[in-house]
Amino acid sequence: MNRKPLVLFFSRDYQSNFFPVLVSDTYDSIHVTLNLKEKKNVEERGGVVVGCLEEEYENLKEADIDFPYLDHSVGSDRYIVGHTQEERLQILKKCVFFWADIYDKYKPNFIVNEVVALEISEVMYIEARKRNIRYLAFGAFPVGKSFYWHVNPFHSSMPERLNIIQPSEENLKDAQAYVDKVNSGPIDNPFIKEYKLGKDVSRLKILIKQLILNIYIRFAVKRKIIRQICYGNAMDYFFNEIRHYFNYVLRSGSYDSLSNLKNNDECVFYPMHFEPEATLFYMSTYYDNQFALVENLLKCLPEDQFLVVKEHPAQAGYLMQKHWRNLKNRFPSLRFIKAEISSKEIILRSRVVVTLVSTAGFEAAVLGKPVIVLGKIYFDIFDNVNYCATFEDVYDLLRGHKQFNKGTNLLTYLAKLIAMQNVGNPWPHGELYSKKNIDDVRYAIESEMSS
Repeated sequence: MNRKPLVLFFSRDYQSNFFPVLVSDTYDSIHVTLNLKEKKNVEERGGVVVGCLEEEYENLKEADIDFPYLDHSVGSDRYIVGHTQEERLQILKKCVFFWADIYDKYKPNFIVNEVVALEISEVMYIEARKRNIRYLAFGAFPVGKSFYWHVNPFHSSMPERLNIIQPSEENLKDAQAYVDKVNSGPIDNPFIKEYKLGKDVSRLKILIKQLILNIYIRFAVKRKIIRQICYGNAMDYFFNEIRHYFNYVLRSGSYDSLSNLKNNDECVFYPMHFEPEATLFYMSTYYDNQFALVENLLKCLPEDQFLVVKEHPAQAGYLMQKHWRNLKNRFPSLRFIKAEISSKEIILRSRVVVTLVSTAGFEAAVLGKPVIVLGKIYFDIFDNVNYCATFEDVYDLLRGHKQFNKGTNLLTYLAKLIAMQNVGNPWPHGELYSKKNIDDVRYAIESEMSS
């Protein structure tokens, strides 16, 4: 008798509660977790845990691997820091053995996880690729509560896939409805609207709570590497975020206002990405230093134009750090905008939008603005999007030495993106555990098995 396909869920963080409820008659499932808390979550919900890195790390062997091994550098993991080269290679080899042993023992057909965001998940993907195990990585799309499966879990650029999709009339109608909505009112991005902004004291309370939790982990988990890999222990991050909060409160008057720009002032808009995050380290590998990126953009601008930089919604106060303020003193054409200001307002005021992989670039493309993209993102195939491999390319566009692409098939591309969406929402939200959402996400997994 043929066995059902076996799905391995990498159940970390909130997914240790969500993935175990995706039980199916079509496939069998097993789970791997990073820490013992996640393992307990999975098992309490009836899931079978076949690997827990915290539980096994000390006894793991070091795999014999050839270099280069990783597709990205060891610096792509934002948690594993402060080790010698020898120690880092030992960590890598142990993680390789961890995944290889699980794959060879259980022989899963599919993996379900988000995109590659940490070195442990990169190793998971590389070892799966060697064994032809398909990695189903879900990706976000700012149209409704829907998601898609990535072609490559390192990024969301997919020109080949989009070129072969034939959108239906209904997809085209949905695309037109979305364009009409974006043009007629505020942009409702479900992945941004939940952030607590500016002086909201609940933001400070959340940061302090997370800092206390990280301090507890620091004392409760003695081994540094276990804290880093298995718990993502990052006390410095929360200290910095609390500092940003007070920077915002104390220096709120130092931000710029769009209303202070003259009607004939031309602006280029760069929306900040959250730091540190996989969107920088994996999807924008060579541009993850946003300070250097902004400085280089300023060097590309004509003398009479302004660069408008807006804080990420989750990091109000970030641009009030001393090195950013010093950059503004050096370049008088630089303008800093508060996190809570609408991106649409800035997009409409700007001549060009420059981004790595921000949804603001997608929104700008929908609004008909020229967009420069430096990262790898699903909308880089749009007609009015200009992918630049170097700052020389950016320079030529902003200085007028090359012409921006003209958008003619926006609706078609948008309809293609809509056509590849799955119903459901696998990210934390109010309806995550509703029967309908669970059924929808499960069905999306089942459907991929027959594709």
